Amino acid sequence: MTATVDESANALIWIDLEMTGLDPEREVIIEIATVVTDANLNVLAEGPVLAIHQRDDLLAGMDEWNTRQHGESGLTERVKQSKVTTAMAEQATLEFLRRY
Repeated sequence: MTATVDESANALIWIDLEMTGLDPEREVIIEIATVVTDANLNVLAEGPVLAIHQRDDLLAGMDEWNTRQHGESGLTERVKQSKVTTAMAEQATLEFLRRY
């Protein structure tokens, strides 16, 4: 589906990133999800939700909160099993957003 001109002009793009921590210089993205809404926050479209494979040493370096949170939610295991690279997740997200 391609958005109309009015939808595109008023669309808000929401990107949710789960990361190994809060320092963007050191930490890496482990999941990305995207939602597009109108100005009234009505959902127009939901993009792909992608767990991004990261090396074991990066996952092992997470602090206690992230280790517990992502472990209990199952995200850490999904990241380990994922074949999606950061570049692949970026491309899929951009392809989805081109409609808006």
